[in-house]
Amino acid sequence: MKRLFAISIVLVLGLFQRSSPGQQSDLPQAKGQASLQHEVTVALKLVQVYVTDKKGNPISDLRKDEFILYDNKDEKTITEFENHTLSLPGNVRRPVTPPPTPVEKAPAPPAPLMRRTFFFLFDLVFADQGGFRLGRQAAIRYLETSLNPDDQVAVLSFTGGRSLNVLHRPDGERAEAKRAIEAIGLESLRPIAPIRPEEEAETQIMASANAQSSFSSQPGSMERGSSVGRIVAGNFVWALDSLAQALRYAPGQKVLVLYSNGLHPSYLSRGPFYQAGNTDLGKAYLELCHKLAAANVSVFSVNTEENTYLVRQVPESRKGVSSPRGITTETGGRFLGDIYAVPDHLEKIDTMTGAYYILGYPIKESWDGKFHTIRVKVSRPDCEVHAQPGYFNPKPFADYSKLEKEIHLVDLALSAKPISQDPQRFDMQALPVAGKPPDNVVLVVEVPKNRLADIKGPRVEVASLVFNALDEIVDSRRTEMALEADRIEQSSAFLWTALSARPGTYKSRVVLRNIETGRAAVAGASVVVPEAAAAKIIVFTPLLVSEEAGSVLLGAATDKQDGAARAAQAFIFDPKRYKPYLGDQLKAGAAITAAVRCSGTGDDVSGLELSAKLISQASGEEHAIALTILDKREDKNAKVFLARLEIPEVAKGPYKMAFIVSDGRRGLSSRIIRNFVIE
Repeated sequence: MKRLFAISIVLVLGLFQRSSPGQQSDLPQAKGQASLQHEVTVALKLVQVYVTDKKGNPISDLRKDEFILYDNKDEKTITEFENHTLSLPGNVRRPVTPPPTPVEKAPAPPAPLMRRTFFFLFDLVFADQGGFRLGRQAAIRYLETSLNPDDQVAVLSFTGGRSLNVLHRPDGERAEAKRAIEAIGLESLRPIAPIRPEEEAETQIMASANAQSSFSSQPGSMERGSSVGRIVAGNFVWALDSLAQALRYAPGQKVLVLYSNGLHPSYLSRGPFYQAGNTDLGKAYLELCHKLAAANVSVFSVNTEENTYLVRQVPESRKGVSSPRGITTETGGRFLGDIYAVPDHLEKIDTMTGAYYILGYPIKESWDGKFHTIRVKVSRPDCEVHAQPGYFNPKPFADYSKLEKEIHLVDLALSAKPISQDPQRFDMQALPVAGKPPDNVVLVVEVPKNRLADIKGPRVEVASLVFNALDEIVDSRRTEMALEADRIEQSSAFLWTALSARPGTYKSRVVLRNIETGRAAVAGASVVVPEAAAAKIIVFTPLLVSEEAGSVLLGAATDKQDGAARAAQAFIFDPKRYKPYLGDQLKAGAAITAAVRCSGTGDDVSGLELSAKLISQASGEEHAIALTILDKREDKNAKVFLARLEIPEVAKGPYKMAFIVSDGRRGLSSRIIRNFVIE
């Protein structure tokens, strides 16, 4: 069919299709991304339509002149029309086998106006082992036997945080998608939240009633479990909200196959929805359903509860199955039932989505973000028409609502493969400098001059965040600055900021985001804040610096101290003489400088001494490191050393560098290890 339209827009679906980034810190390093385009010209709007009879059977012989289409109540002239009949009841689907290579290559058939895209989403938190295993097997079998050549497939998972894990972006690579699903083993399940809160309540009652029982009931544990479950349920809603926004402007039929036990009704009652100003998670869930429908995403859900649980005759009102039922009703999909009862559920989806029509009509596209309602009718009697309820015009990032920008930021910060874009990745270290707040976690980020093309501008937001294990924001600071490459004289500049966190393990992130375009760069690292203990020395993660003049410290602090003052206060090095070294490779025989912070058992830290050694990870052989103290400072019960380390002449390979702080008077010592590769 001759193409009568042209579209020049960077769509989210296209942004999914990128090369896999390499690893950096605990986040991947992006390579070779494309810039977003602001000017959009769309000459044709495409709408996918299903038509069935009163019994739900597809009708596949309608003509273009039998369709009537309204956009915001205005009847439109249908200029493009395609009829797709991929799978109908009674058709036999055989395993997909490559056709024999012809002697002469036949001309390729024209690509369809729109393709089907299947998103397989595995809920790994609210899930049971048996049901998950069956769902995974069915998805793999479907990839092997039933996909059509033009279909695209993506693989996602939910592991409890506020971002979905994009295991495979939508494309036609069946083998890669299959490997992504196979890689989700039973060990990937993460029951971090109670699936069935009522069972926990019953256990509490039974334990309290039985005075002879060895089970010790802990007051408040049920409330804590319910609170964790509600937080994770809020994360689930947040993550799917991000997906809905990302797919809002992507074309084509989008089928989301959800394998989950669902969210328990108690989680969807009154409760917080992640600092978004919404105190009713049930309302947020309903709004999510509407957003998915507006993005032309039809959800087909499968209940993955264990069969042993189902036979207990627990009322459905006390199970999570009502939430997947609701999301399918609101998005035009279908609840396919319990995984044990519907092994052929994907064949049902294939039949329901295998016969459809594409209608195209000209529109005037504008960046106003407004929603347009769509209504499609057919003149043939006794037909039921199913089409997306409408579409959103795109809008500039600057016009995003506060909540939309927050979802966009969290997706960038937490996801290894953000749905919204492929951001630049910068190196970063998160360094605890004390065991308790305030400002006890210092973040230092290297900003390479040659990677600022996408994010530079007069208004760049710098968001520094610390997340706990449930992806709750523990502390955050934001500021705005002008970021231009010509401000950076050397190859890199550095950002410094400090956040607060109690003892524990956290994910720390710094996001640089252009306020006008939404293009971003992300830096991330894990950080462990140690807990102070009596009669114990604590050695904090050291900062390495190299002797190089002209380091630029960008002003991203939110108080009156600039980056240079923070660096001097925490690590006592002169930023005019040294710059931070965030890499993990050292040269044998070379020298490096380390700023090492430590705390003692009391106010007197004058007796603390620093030493270091190198340990081969291959052989375990230890090598002494010649160390010269360049400077030191005592502050309350903390001490900071600035030391020059002479790397010994050793064989190339991976090593551990141990920084050892000892107190000879008390007979105490402690160490911290950093891993390096000696070149």
